Amino acid sequence: MGILGGVLKGMISRGSIMTSVGGLVTSQWLSRSRKRWEQTKAQNVEALLDEITAYELGRGAGLLIADWLEYSSRTFSLPMAEKNLQKLLSVMDKDDDLPEDRARSRYIVSKALFRLEGFKLTQCRYEQYQTEALALLRKNPRFKKLTRNDVFRGMPFVPEELIATTHRMLLVLDKGQLDDYIQAVVQRQDLKTDADYMAYLIALTLHYQDEALSGAINHWFEQYCDFKIAQTHEREAMINTSLSAATGGLPATIGMDVLGRLAKKALKRRG
Repeated sequence: MGILGGVLKGMISRGSIMTSVGGLVTSQWLSRSRKRWEQTKAQNVEALLDEITAYELGRGAGLLIADWLEYSSRTFSLPMAEKNLQKLLSVMDKDDDLPEDRARSRYIVSKALFRLEGFKLTQCRYEQYQTEALALLRKNPRFKKLTRNDVFRGMPFVPEELIATTHRMLLVLDKGQLDDYIQAVVQRQDLKTDADYMAYLIALTLHYQDEALSGAINHWFEQYCDFKIAQTHEREAMINTSLSAATGGLPATIGMDVLGRLAKKALKRRG
């Protein structure tokens, strides 16, 4: 094989080992995560509600607000949506004296805009509201050391307060169609992401009351646990496939093809 072949073989062997170790660690973490969700499902809804983070709930709130803006507008556009959100904040601020309350509203608006505009490297409208939320939070000495990433992750917001603020926002934005929209949300069956489930939970708490709400949340609890368990199964399967490829479980011709390409690139660089 020669010196070059030996070097490349060593590179691939070391890469395979590192991939295998990393994959095994990830696989073990996913296995523990799956068992934790199985245990949570065997307990009660309170155990799950205690694990919901402000980040996931914020994504659900943003999704719900963003979809509502599209649902309630005949001629939807992103600039129009942002204008409506700015008006919304001005109304919310009239009733919110505390900086933390105003920051919470801007956090949800930032998530709604993130959902509406998608991920971009430039002209990210959501960042303006995230920055405003951070500035408001830092007025409190306890939050002086918060970073932009902390705010993006939902720190230090409380999930229950995010739900209540989202309810207020929807009611302020309502032009007579909110009941129909919430009814449509709670009848959805194609929940595919954590954000979908969080938006669904917020809609349930606005739509139902008392015993009806308790039954609806218990049903949501079962669905969400099954979703998280299935999600870990899928990710475990992906990791196992990657491990198989890295350790030679897949046909050797794939490895030889990669080796050949690496050799050609190395020869070109030397030339």
